[in-house]
Amino acid sequence: MDPHPRAYPPSKRLGQNFLIEPAIAEQLVSSIVPSSSDTVLEPGPGHGTLTRLLVRYAGRVIAIEKDPRLVDELREKFRGQPNLTILKGDILRMGQDFPWFNKLVSTPPYYISSKLVLLLAGKKFDVAAVVFQKEFGERLLAEPGTSDYGRLSIMARRKLDVAKVRDISRDAFRPRPKVDSVLLQISPKHQVAEIDELVFEELVRGIFTQRRRLIKSALAHYLRLKYGHAKGNTLLRRLSLPEARVYQLTIDELENLSLEIWRAASDELASTNLKPST
Repeated sequence: MDPHPRAYPPSKRLGQNFLIEPAIAEQLVSSIVPSSSDTVLEPGPGHGTLTRLLVRYAGRVIAIEKDPRLVDELREKFRGQPNLTILKGDILRMGQDFPWFNKLVSTPPYYISSKLVLLLAGKKFDVAAVVFQKEFGERLLAEPGTSDYGRLSIMARRKLDVAKVRDISRDAFRPRPKVDSVLLQISPKHQVAEIDELVFEELVRGIFTQRRRLIKSALAHYLRLKYGHAKGNTLLRRLSLPEARVYQLTIDELENLSLEIWRAASDELASTNLKPST
């Protein structure tokens, strides 16, 4: 496989590092088990290394490329390919034009990793295989009580199952990045707790700025900032809190806590509104 398919230089602004190892490309594609009944989305197809494999096995492939130079190259390279649609655009800004898919494969620029994962957390699909910077992958996979566990781990894995497939050397890309990568397999959870998403997100953001503090201390600070000192203290007394530090809380515990806060705040608002005016 030619590591330099085109004379023009990769774009640093777009974070372009192209996969050049055929064996890794094969493993990436095979990890989603594409079939004739699948519509596979490929954000950032680059020079078409994965695209060439996907069109062999998938019923339909939708490649979305931001770089107009690569869009032209791909359309020329895959001219007449009936099961391939090449779109020029930004995967993060498709809005209502976001195409339906049930599987996804990508080696995206590192700088969009968080936004891409959170985008997937809001989509319905079967499975995705995505290559990330290794450090990012470790944060995504982190368990409660570890140094890498934080907002990313929680917000993504509340809705997604994430599994490590393999590490990938930086030598598998051109230009060669400064860090190694990891291939992750991602799929939506079958069951997700029904809670107020905004309350949960605000809670996680608010208390994880003090991740090493005891949950009672961190939560007191958060509630007082959000609701005022008096109401924050009132809400705090209504909550049953575990004896743990913030970074030790599981996703289930955080979901239960956000639900408790929502109920306590709703009850407090109702009781305030029912008080007779003087």
